[in-house]
Amino acid sequence: MGELQSIGYHGQPVQQAFRRVDPPTPVLVDLSAVFPREPHRTGGYNPAGLQMHAVVEGRLSCWGLCEQGFWWGLVTYDIAYGPNRKSVTHWIPSWTLKRKPDHRP
Repeated sequence: MGELQSIGYHGQPVQQAFRRVDPPTPVLVDLSAVFPREPHRTGGYNPAGLQMHAVVEGRLSCWGLCEQGFWWGLVTYDIAYGPNRKSVTHWIPSWTLKRKPDHRP
């Protein structure tokens, strides 16, 4: 049996891994999809806890291509906890993002 060819990058041309979005685009982030919860878990309600079940508005500033060929968006959005909010920025899978509809008259 002959020698097996290695799997991986062999010097072929590749597309650019990052695409800046300028100006940043409004998107909707489905936090339930980004941060899935343990099924069949019982727990108590805490009104001051992180609200990780909502769809929130964010600002997409960059697209990034991962090694496996999937697109991720660099998004800044707020996480609510009780009456407060904290801004976070991180990479989010593209399939959990949706362009925010433009509601101009």
